[in-house]
Amino acid sequence: MLHHTAVAPLYPWAGKPSAYDMIVLRTGQDGKLKSQALPDDDEYADKPERREALRQQDLEDIGPIGAAWDDGVAKELTRLLARLSRDRNVRNRRAAYLALMRKDSLDAISPALQALHKLPGLNAGNLYEEALWMARHSVHRNVVKFGLALLSQYGSERHRELTFTLGKHEEFTLYAASALMSMDQSSKSLCELARCVDGWGRIYLVERLDPETQEIRDWLLREGFRNRIGDGLLAYTCALKGDLEEALQADTIDPSLYEGAGGILAALIAGGPAEDIDDYEQAMPVIGEYLRHAERMCADAARLAPVRAIERFLEQDERVWKKRYGNGWTPEARQAYLAMCRSIAEGGVVDRTRGG
Repeated sequence: MLHHTAVAPLYPWAGKPSAYDMIVLRTGQDGKLKSQALPDDDEYADKPERREALRQQDLEDIGPIGAAWDDGVAKELTRLLARLSRDRNVRNRRAAYLALMRKDSLDAISPALQALHKLPGLNAGNLYEEALWMARHSVHRNVVKFGLALLSQYGSERHRELTFTLGKHEEFTLYAASALMSMDQSSKSLCELARCVDGWGRIYLVERLDPETQEIRDWLLREGFRNRIGDGLLAYTCALKGDLEEALQADTIDPSLYEGAGGILAALIAGGPAEDIDDYEQAMPVIGEYLRHAERMCADAARLAPVRAIERFLEQDERVWKKRYGNGWTPEARQAYLAMCRSIAEGGVVDRTRGG
């Protein structure tokens, strides 16, 4: 009886569209992906959902920094990539590709990157060209990720479009963000990418976004906190980075800011795994300013939900409020805001007497 043994494919990247090509094909006119499919999905069909693992990864430290670089996997990858950098032939590329396809290759990214640039005889220019090839032509997600990680070491504008496009898929968002952060105008690029994703990818991008322009701050307060995982995961971050308190101090605000501020406050009050309303030091003045605008702008029941959420928050048990009084709140502000909430809900207007 003949026994068949598994044979590595001659060219693993042949015969299927690359991950990049599939992302381009499935990107709508609004710049967002219409599908999260990848060309190697069939190889992951019997494994847990990989995209959820993004929650455990860190943009600044892809892979365990503490791992010794000379463990078996990292040492092998370093050797193969260094050899590929010295001689870019298809045999060396295939050997590196097959090693990078392995699941444990991701654990070796950080130590391998540290070791690579210390090796004598490494051709950094050739390694960059191979990183571009991996990101652009690879079928397998781990190889794409390693290519992006390598590109993050260079900071060249040449791969901005490639990196940005791959980042639209949440399997690659963290790796793409790391590469984008090494370029000029990184905050603008990260914000633009965050607009294209709406789950864990957006959460990680916003957490690392530098709100250096008014345009970015405006987006954070109006849309940036919204995501399909849960608005509460970014509400606190966006309130701080967007400076919600200053934005609401204007005499009048536009409807999109009003809706965004209401969404942020409602999410903070609802609480969850991230920071909530009791972590937000500006809660008292911000609620007062929001209610001031609500007196004019809350014209129908559809806009009443945040006011009702604030009302329920203000009506919570006195034992809870005793602690809040020790953290900046005043009984006068609480009662004044409660009166405003009830008046707004009833369709009336009361004199605004904000506690100091």
